[in-house]
Amino acid sequence: MRATKLPLHLLVLGALLVAAPLAAAHATIELNGEHPIVGKRGPLTITIPHGCGVGQGGVGLATDHLAVRLGSGWPSAKAIAIDGWTSTVARDSSGRWTIRWIATAGGLANTSIGDFPIAVRWPRAPGIYKTPTFQHCGSSVMNWSDPYAKAATATQDYPPIYPVPRIQILPAD
Repeated sequence: MRATKLPLHLLVLGALLVAAPLAAAHATIELNGEHPIVGKRGPLTITIPHGCGVGQGGVGLATDHLAVRLGSGWPSAKAIAIDGWTSTVARDSSGRWTIRWIATAGGLANTSIGDFPIAVRWPRAPGIYKTPTFQHCGSSVMNWSDPYAKAATATQDYPPIYPVPRIQILPAD
């Protein structure tokens, strides 16, 4: 029996098609084309790609609550109003922010994409900042907080199942 070699571009295309569903499974950050410069103000939008439970027999639940955490290095954060949601912003005694949206009518359907905008003042120091995000669908929770910088180990996959959204804050000119 003779082995057939596939052209490299077909192998790459096949790998991309296999990985595509996994690549879509993450909370993302959108900056609306603006550079996050230390100390300046800007928009930060967390995008949720789907409800909870996708891939579990095709059953998925609507998102009814979202919480985003920003560390103590963030000077200010304000949730932007979204129709059908109420929002709150709280800062704890250590300076960490928690921004929450709670659905008032139905939430975000399982097959829908949702944008959750925040007006922020960028941290005063350049670097990479994590924004752990917690997506609630009834009693199910998708914790978008897995570390992203570590390589695969026996106990941790790479990329992580629920990677933490991260943002690069740039120094001022």
